[in-house]
Amino acid sequence: MKNIFLYISLIISTISFGQRPGGNPPGGERIRAMKVGMITNELKLTESQAEKFWPIYNNYSEEKNEIHQEIRRLSKRPGEDLSNNELMKRQDKILELQQDELNITKKYRDNFLRVISAQQYSSLMAAERKFNQMLLDKLKERRGIE
Repeated sequence: MKNIFLYISLIISTISFGQRPGGNPPGGERIRAMKVGMITNELKLTESQAEKFWPIYNNYSEEKNEIHQEIRRLSKRPGEDLSNNELMKRQDKILELQQDELNITKKYRDNFLRVISAQQYSSLMAAERKFNQMLLDKLKERRGIE
């Protein structure tokens, strides 16, 4: 019973701290809650670990999300009116952002390993990939894409 209360409070706090100014995409809170539940389940966090883990994870996730938004912004803009040089500069910026994302993952790895085991960290990386693939599959299913 104590664990159920902990998980519910973690989900609520994650949703509260994870909200950004300017609003969230539709279903954003529900998706975040699903992700928190999946990660908590996959990592089998103790109460003590969970208290330390989620603030680190929220910061990590926020930093990565900012980079993803910038990459999406650069990738969505049509390049038909840009010169070859400008297109290459845009691609260089995207590559730089992807490197920044990798650097964030490396930076936070040490922070995570102060709280969770190497096995749990490995499970975290796998759970994130699994969750993202699940979201993509659901999106394809809704759009009728094979």
